[in-house]
Amino acid sequence: MKSLALFVLTTALWTSGVSASEETPSRAAGPRLKLAMVTADKFSRTEQTVFPSDFPRIFAVYQVADAAQGTKLKAVWIADRVEGLEAKTKLTEGESTFSAKGEYMGAFSCPRPPKGWAAGTYLVELSVDGTVRKTLSFRVEKQ
Repeated sequence: MKSLALFVLTTALWTSGVSASEETPSRAAGPRLKLAMVTADKFSRTEQTVFPSDFPRIFAVYQVADAAQGTKLKAVWIADRVEGLEAKTKLTEGESTFSAKGEYMGAFSCPRPPKGWAAGTYLVELSVDGTVRKTLSFRVEKQ
């Protein structure tokens, strides 16, 4: 029975053109997010997912690897389920274009609205070259 299973596996690998020692990539090579999190300041590497309504500015920190010159990273801030707002209301967006090949770290931010953050859940969609690669979530609670 074991030899039959080995034969089937070997045949499948041989016909697919993949040897047993090769690793098949899970996606095409190119820019990838190594780190993405919501934090209390742009220098923090500690994720924070709950904020008070009077918090001055919320940050989405990122690290992108294998970026080519001209790679675009975009952040869209969305009020997902928030008191007083229609679901999935876009708050703001920001975009960075990388000037050279390499690895980049940075942050996008969203300032506190004039009347404070409304209680509820928020999202930050991070897109690389137009494709959403990561959706971050955070919550604002009434004080």
